[in-house]
Amino acid sequence: MLKKAMLWLLVLVAVLVDAYEVEPMIAEIQATSGHNRVTYRVANPSDTTLPLEVEVYKRSFDDNQVEQLVETDDIIVLPPQIEVGAQSYQVFRAQFIGDPRLAETQSYRIVFKQLPLKSEPDGQPEINMVFNFATLLFVNPQQGVEDLQQKLECNDAEIGCQLVLTNNGNQVVNLNGSQLIIDSGNEHAVEWTMYRELLPVSYLMPSHTIRLALASLNEQGRVEDARIKLADDR
Repeated sequence: MLKKAMLWLLVLVAVLVDAYEVEPMIAEIQATSGHNRVTYRVANPSDTTLPLEVEVYKRSFDDNQVEQLVETDDIIVLPPQIEVGAQSYQVFRAQFIGDPRLAETQSYRIVFKQLPLKSEPDGQPEINMVFNFATLLFVNPQQGVEDLQQKLECNDAEIGCQLVLTNNGNQVVNLNGSQLIIDSGNEHAVEWTMYRELLPVSYLMPSHTIRLALASLNEQGRVEDARIKLADDR
């Protein structure tokens, strides 16, 4: 039984090694002409042809901050469908063609979908495992402003202190690579790698609020102050 499990593991690893790669997975552009494009590179390291098609969805969020996706024509991607040769790559160009007079950042999913290869003579497809990559694209207004408001709340003894982050600007705030400063009588810094998993998102959209629990990040127990220092400010 163990040998059989190991065999399946090796097969899975081999499949993942041959899976295609998409770069970038996250990108930011502007809505205005000249800054409204992004280039994607899809690499196919396998020994077989990679059929792909691209779909574009606009993102929104419900009352529970759960992502909702709706098909949109705001972004055009060329080519929309193609076969990437074995051990080769393909460049895709995406351009925002929606209304450039954005009031605030809009976000999209550009999904690269692997298609099954043509069927064998017996009617069975050559592959039955496909991979989809859902990249994330932010389109910012021309006069975009980040305004990250931060407030420390320590009202609930069971939860402990939380740092409440609200984006009051009209442009998405990138929290990646930021640093958390906690003042417990003496200031100490917590690096991004230590608390990123505690945040529900790494990119904070306009008018959105998230909370960061500090209990597991502060050995001294009490917190007098806390704040996030963005990577651009470091």
